[in-house]
Amino acid sequence: MPKYITELEEITDYFNILSGCDFTVAKQFNFPNSLRHKCNYYAVIYLMEGKGTLEFDTELFHLRAGDFYIIPPEVYYAISVDVESLCLFLNLRRSFVISEYTNIFLGDTTLTTFISQTTLDSEDYTSYLAIHTSNHDNIRDLFLALFAEYINQDKYCNTVMKNYLSLLFATILRDQSVKIKSSVKVSRSDIKYQEILNYLTQNYQTADLASTADTIHFSKQYVCRIVKEKTGKTFNSLLMNIRLDKAAQYLNETDLTLENIGYLCGFTAASHFSKLFKQRFGCPPSAYRKNIK
Repeated sequence: MPKYITELEEITDYFNILSGCDFTVAKQFNFPNSLRHKCNYYAVIYLMEGKGTLEFDTELFHLRAGDFYIIPPEVYYAISVDVESLCLFLNLRRSFVISEYTNIFLGDTTLTTFISQTTLDSEDYTSYLAIHTSNHDNIRDLFLALFAEYINQDKYCNTVMKNYLSLLFATILRDQSVKIKSSVKVSRSDIKYQEILNYLTQNYQTADLASTADTIHFSKQYVCRIVKEKTGKTFNSLLMNIRLDKAAQYLNETDLTLENIGYLCGFTAASHFSKLFKQRFGCPPSAYRKNIK
């Protein structure tokens, strides 16, 4: 454990995200020179007032009021803002983003493709997603309400914060003047894969290959080909990982029995659920929950 957090090359969620919270809110200190660092969680940067700069290894961005930047885990960056500026951060656990991003970003293709691509590969040291907004009062008020909820830590704080987060991005994405730029290019196959992923994430309990193909109007063979091309996995492997990730979230966030969690995640037999869970996470569900607690 270093004496100062500035001695860390990588900042982990242990330092910046409170236990029991899926994400936290913080203010950027207006130091003249920011240290280059990386995090093991997603950072959402919001410049509410003033101006500043965001620097990667090979690129420099000039920030203006109303700009949002999403930085994925393991990406080195440095941010500096002027003395009179107000810059705020959302620090989101990687596991939370993976399980909830289609809901948070309302299925927006550019945002969801960025998250799915950077989740699979975080080796690109200039990965970012920029959202340029008009910074109207609704956006500012929602972010400040989110910040107040985090500071007060009232009952149901985490749930209220998640609802504010979804409402914040709904407000941003419904504004036609908003411009989104991503370092991850969106191809036609990316869009189709995202449709598949959105359906599976929202219907993981009952989804199968036939229902997926029927819902998004692709042939079963084409669905399998797109999934294999984008993930290297079979369709069934992708669906199983989504179900198991959701099961891990239930184990972390609820006191439901293992049988109920297995049922909610689409498993008909508790023994089958336990076996697959151990293969993915290295321990059975009961031990996973015990380690978390």
